[in-house]
Amino acid sequence: MRLLIALIDWQYPLAKEDTENTVWDINDQNTLLALILTYGNGTLLELRAEGETEEAIEALRSIAIGTGASHKVELSLAEKQRLWLYQAGDECYKQPMDSGGYTFINPKPQPDKFNRPS
Repeated sequence: MRLLIALIDWQYPLAKEDTENTVWDINDQNTLLALILTYGNGTLLELRAEGETEEAIEALRSIAIGTGASHKVELSLAEKQRLWLYQAGDECYKQPMDSGGYTFINPKPQPDKFNRPS
């Protein structure tokens, strides 16, 4: 199960362009643990993910809601404009923190993004 993740934690980089997408294979125990700790440590500002399969997407939802204590939210127009990783059509989840804690998930599997040659 693979996810294409853009992640901002601790603090925002100098420019949006400094945020990169990385493939996370959550079948790998160490990668799965790193994802769980990202939510559990409370350092997440924004995370956007696309899944290779529905199963990968559902796994991330479960981590965001379970470990991250996130709730599905509707973003205001101001939030949509302010947040760096949000894209139209994303599901949005928010951890119970004053700032940050946003997870954006493309609800449609994107297998073609995982089959591209390196």
